[in-house]
Amino acid sequence: MHVSTASFAYPEVDGAARSDLAQRLAVREAPPDVFVFSTCLRTEVVVHGDRADLEQAVNRAFGEPSVLELATVRTGDKAVEHIFRISAGLESPILGEREILTQFRQAVQAAQEARVVGGLLGKMLETAVAVGRQARELLPESPHDSMAAVAAQVVGPFDRVAVLGSGMMAKAVVYGMLGLPAPPDIVMVARHPEKVTFDNIAVWTFDRAPAVLDEFPAVISATSAKQRLISDADLASVLAARSVPLTLVDMAMPPDFAPPAGSPVDYVDIDHLANMAARRPRRDDADALVTTAAANAYRHLADHATVGPVIGGLMRNADETVNGVVDRFAGRLGKGDDRALLQQTAHTVARTLLARPVSYIRSADGPRDAVDVIAEAFGLDDGLDDI
Repeated sequence: MHVSTASFAYPEVDGAARSDLAQRLAVREAPPDVFVFSTCLRTEVVVHGDRADLEQAVNRAFGEPSVLELATVRTGDKAVEHIFRISAGLESPILGEREILTQFRQAVQAAQEARVVGGLLGKMLETAVAVGRQARELLPESPHDSMAAVAAQVVGPFDRVAVLGSGMMAKAVVYGMLGLPAPPDIVMVARHPEKVTFDNIAVWTFDRAPAVLDEFPAVISATSAKQRLISDADLASVLAARSVPLTLVDMAMPPDFAPPAGSPVDYVDIDHLANMAARRPRRDDADALVTTAAANAYRHLADHATVGPVIGGLMRNADETVNGVVDRFAGRLGKGDDRALLQQTAHTVARTLLARPVSYIRSADGPRDAVDVIAEAFGLDDGLDDI
């Protein structure tokens, strides 16, 4: 079977279009047998099927047939490699971005717990997470390898900064600011202040968000809200009362704010941050790891219908041969437990001998006709149609 993906990602799809997609997702149930991965910079739709299956999934996810026209569509091995590269952070503006692997892993786990995805697609996504971890080990550690670190650098010149939100990205922003040469005084504004565990950082309740926008020289908004934090009219009123401009970094998708034209605000959205992010030098070893792992995963998916029966046939033939040999020698055995020991030994020998051909037909490096050749060599080709 095929794997197909529709990618709505920065920079090919602009922030306004991605915001619309995020809002559509927020009010619709996740379609079954479809993996949807959405972050501030991308929305990915993944199906275990062909382009027609993908188009149907996109229509169910967003309720708009024409949406697929915005996407970059990939099928087959290119689709699987794309998924693996996303998990590893190799498709992010900053190569090896720290947050993306966590977000991808959490999305896979949530989809599996909700029974939205499973089977071969679920196993392939789990493999993408594992490969993402391995790829991260090949990339050097850096304090600047995340979008949160870029946001922290934007507000670095200010002595006071407020962070709206208390989730994973908001905490990453705080860590980024604490790592600056001269960290600012930081206030976090959270809906659940009791869940914030930073030492020596003030935490305000969310009803003080308008005051933050009025008083602080710089604010970073890193929430997962699906609607405006305050109304556009209230935002215009707050900004109009300011005597000095506000630097407002909006990392949310859809955006938390839409400052009116002419207001005293230096507005930096997630696309601006991505443009600021200098891509880290490419690491050929990380690319090679992901490419090889993706090829193996795709081979497993594509050949599942043929590889599985051949492997099963090899094992059945081995078991039948072992049982026949044990039956021949059973009459010569002395103690009652000798037969069990002989049978265990023979099974071990048979499975050991089969290990290499089984590994060979599973490998992405083997020729495409390897399954047929081994099936014929072991006398399995005639009976596979009945399996």
